[in-house]
Amino acid sequence: MGVYPYVECDDEEKGFRNTGSTEECLESVTIKTAVARPDFAFASIADAKNLEKWKDAIAEKKLFPLYDVEELANANTEDTVFEGRNKTYTTAKGKKVNTYNSFLGLCSHNALTSFDSKELQLFEFTEDGEIKAVVQDETGKIKGQSVTLGIGKRVDAMPDKPPFTPVTVTYKDFREYENRGALLRPGFTASDVVGIFDVHLKQVLATATRIEFTATTSCAGGSAKNKALIAGDVIVRNLLGAVVTTSFITADPVTGIYALTGTGFATGYTVNLNGVITQVEMIIEAVEPLKITVTP
Repeated sequence: MGVYPYVECDDEEKGFRNTGSTEECLESVTIKTAVARPDFAFASIADAKNLEKWKDAIAEKKLFPLYDVEELANANTEDTVFEGRNKTYTTAKGKKVNTYNSFLGLCSHNALTSFDSKELQLFEFTEDGEIKAVVQDETGKIKGQSVTLGIGKRVDAMPDKPPFTPVTVTYKDFREYENRGALLRPGFTASDVVGIFDVHLKQVLATATRIEFTATTSCAGGSAKNKALIAGDVIVRNLLGAVVTTSFITADPVTGIYALTGTGFATGYTVNLNGVITQVEMIIEAVEPLKITVTP
């Protein structure tokens, strides 16, 4: 092969497509979003419409429901062009960009900032109960649109507006949805898709044979006591990190106090949830293990 310039052009020219249409299926406005890791995909359209599959992906921390979308606006940028003598040259492609605000407390704002400037996939829920997604490839897997989120500074409350967090969504390729979009109509709504709640474990009592504690959701969960833990949801570890055998007593329906009984409990033992726990009402995870202090 001789030495000469070798360039592969990006040919965007396409043949004309058929235009027959009797009714346009138009999606409605986005009211909530969820993001996923770049390598995530639902195995099929059926899975993407199955709420249990969503809950599984959330519990596995592959998919993260975000918050309500308010004041959605378009902020697309135009191509940058240079006008030559006989021809117009595109020097930079314009971007598809949307902006919106979410009215959030401090806990949710702090959680949202963890997604700032990360490469993600975006699923969008609409007010008509649709999910905007993308067909990944010929296998029929379903993913979200490739995006980067910009999470702005939280804006303080004003007399005419609650505090809010501004969000900028920059889509990697505007053609991704135009060419491979999937508009799904599942049997669940956006409000059914909720992220993992942080839970704080607090000691009430600890002796050599009994540990009492409560499990309380963080501020984004209303600081309510979680009374739905069952045997197997809670583990105790000794000073060496080994799991200790205990008997589990469910929460008191009034106080929300759980009890664990056993032998040889000592100061420094830890009580923790057994990973991410999927309950009927919510998915939870302990913020950190509870280190107990034993009293005689």
